[in-house]
Amino acid sequence: MANFKYVQLASQLRNEILARELTPGQQIPTEEQLSERFSISRNTVRQALKMLEEEGFLVSIRGSGTFVPENISLPRKHNGKADEKLVAVVMNNFGSYIFPRVLMGIGDYLFEHGYAHFLRITGNHIAREEQILIEVLNSNVSGLIIEPARSSWPRPSYGLYREIEQRMPCVLTHSVLPGFRFASVGVSDVEGVAQLVDNLVANGHRKIAAICKSDEQTGMNRFVGYTTGLRRNAIEFEEESVLWYVDDELEDLFSDANAHRVLATMAGRTAVVCFNDQLVSRFYPFLERQGVRVPEDISIVGFDDSIDRKDIKPLTTVRHPKEELGRAAAKALLTLIDTPEADVSYTFKPDVLFRETVRNINGSNVVAPAPSEPPYMV
Repeated sequence: MANFKYVQLASQLRNEILARELTPGQQIPTEEQLSERFSISRNTVRQALKMLEEEGFLVSIRGSGTFVPENISLPRKHNGKADEKLVAVVMNNFGSYIFPRVLMGIGDYLFEHGYAHFLRITGNHIAREEQILIEVLNSNVSGLIIEPARSSWPRPSYGLYREIEQRMPCVLTHSVLPGFRFASVGVSDVEGVAQLVDNLVANGHRKIAAICKSDEQTGMNRFVGYTTGLRRNAIEFEEESVLWYVDDELEDLFSDANAHRVLATMAGRTAVVCFNDQLVSRFYPFLERQGVRVPEDISIVGFDDSIDRKDIKPLTTVRHPKEELGRAAAKALLTLIDTPEADVSYTFKPDVLFRETVRNINGSNVVAPAPSEPPYMV
């Protein structure tokens, strides 16, 4: 992650501004002070500050320093006309493990084509998303890239999305909105998880649990992939084999107080499909506390290919294209700006990575399926 230290610093400072720890009009610490605070080079600090200036979170005043603007909202429209070189990007959780790299792909592609962008974070809260959509509609952006908050839930902000649809090009990431004509760029969640189940079955596992997220379309799609994999391997779905959670429950999902619920779901199962690798990073230490070994006692698969920790064995997972997806979303939006009726939606093919967290329990040698075709590259 060394190449992304400036993105991590930008995320930290951005969160401090949004939380009003750095207030409008306040001068931020100097490059030297930030370098010492975060143990990074001054060049890395400069990259982060440049990123935040481009997003409108900071302003540099020659001879005085760098400040949080008095008003960091998106600029208003000038004479009702959009700025053809400005794009709004709305994400759920920038500090989450894949989003910095998705944003990097978006930002790089936009920069290469002469566009700037503003970033807003919903925190996966619908009320915050509504405020941001109003801000976007009152801004001078010429297009929007957004991952809807609580994307599997009905849209309280239906009217705002309809107004977006009528007034500007929009590309959704990791989701679709039925009844809208928005383009979408995402990953083949259903087929990716189905292939993970195929591999588990090939290794002798037929009692397979799942831990699924219910408040995002990616979670629901991966659940469908789980049931699809069971069905095409002639395994009956058992409702009690699924542990459901929503975003707000993640912190306590594997707490000691909740252990009975988790262990009840795992009882009698030899393998578990996890919503994503971030979930695995929390589940793995829980299993260790319970004396359950991976993969000797239970096999685990994830999604996103985001774990790089020595205390967790190399994980069987599906690679998330991250930067490629960000570039694809930005390319789709710029295409729509030039050609509004273009069909630019794209789904990345699953790229399954077979590693050490799946144990063969049927006594035969199992050869992992051949990797899928290389994912779409922009």
